[in-house]
Amino acid sequence: MSEAVMDKALCNDLMTTQAPAVEAAEALDIADRVYGLKGRLKLLNGERDTNFLIDTPRGAFVLKFINPAEDPNVISFQTQALLHIEQHGAHLPVPRVLSSRHGEVEPTVQVNDQQLTLRTVSYLDGISQNLGKPSAALMHELGSSLAEVNLALRDFHHPAAHRDLLWDVGHAERVRPYLDHLASDQLPLVSRLLNRYETHAKPCLAKLRAQVIHNDLNPHNVMLDCETGTRVSAIIDFGDALHAPLINELGTALSYQFDADAADPLWQIKAFAAAYHARIPLQREELEVLGELIAMRMAMAITIAQWRASLYPENRVYVLRNLRSTWRNLQCLSAMPEGLLTQSLINACTPEAS
Repeated sequence: MSEAVMDKALCNDLMTTQAPAVEAAEALDIADRVYGLKGRLKLLNGERDTNFLIDTPRGAFVLKFINPAEDPNVISFQTQALLHIEQHGAHLPVPRVLSSRHGEVEPTVQVNDQQLTLRTVSYLDGISQNLGKPSAALMHELGSSLAEVNLALRDFHHPAAHRDLLWDVGHAERVRPYLDHLASDQLPLVSRLLNRYETHAKPCLAKLRAQVIHNDLNPHNVMLDCETGTRVSAIIDFGDALHAPLINELGTALSYQFDADAADPLWQIKAFAAAYHARIPLQREELEVLGELIAMRMAMAITIAQWRASLYPENRVYVLRNLRSTWRNLQCLSAMPEGLLTQSLINACTPEAS
């Protein structure tokens, strides 16, 4: 029996506890009292936390009211990861943590009789990747940037990095209890991929190198320059970071770079992987499971999204915004000849083999 079915609540508290209810006026007051920030406020979309963008004479910042279900140790882990990158990857376009008036990086406040933890970071301007112009050059830059983030985090350790997270492709079996939220035409394919993952990829992961990873490089967490939309200006949102096999980082990131409309749907994936490999050489054993991780992350995305849409019907449009394209990509990927994706990745990272 999969470990996911032993305890359906394993990763659920954070996924099912609604984001804190914070009024804009209250957030403005807190920004001033806690950080000395005065300016214009804008509510940002968020799945688990309540986030505001505040534009001030000191610059723009994101004020995050963290979900009360979040483990305080995990909050510390995420904050310390950003601080570690600031020390070991100062050149990277990653948000910087702002300390409070009293020097705290995780101040707490009372909102509606609830104690909430804050994290405020610098706002990095740009447009999300899905609004930009895809190109091989952008994929090379994105692959290199992700590798640089991983290099900056390579020596980072924190007790809470080893945490349970439903979005962890290294434990994809945890989505089994939610398969009943899939449409009838989706269930057979997702079940087949999950069975294959559990018998092949999953046993291999424990033997591969591991470290703290970003774990959520989707197009909404990649900002491009506003002028041309062709250059990476920021990598944001470390809320899903954890300690995991390094190859999981690419499995997650590449699941969002499949192009079902192109003559070669793998063109973005190959360019991205090659650039990453140039900075962090990938091992053969990692490349041999990478294709399965890409497909499994797509399958997880459509499963978790539909489960969450059933929990929060009022937020259904936002939660399911990527469902149609992800399902189409997964169908296209699964229709490819067996082994093509894996061999394409190996060839991209070892050009002499192609």
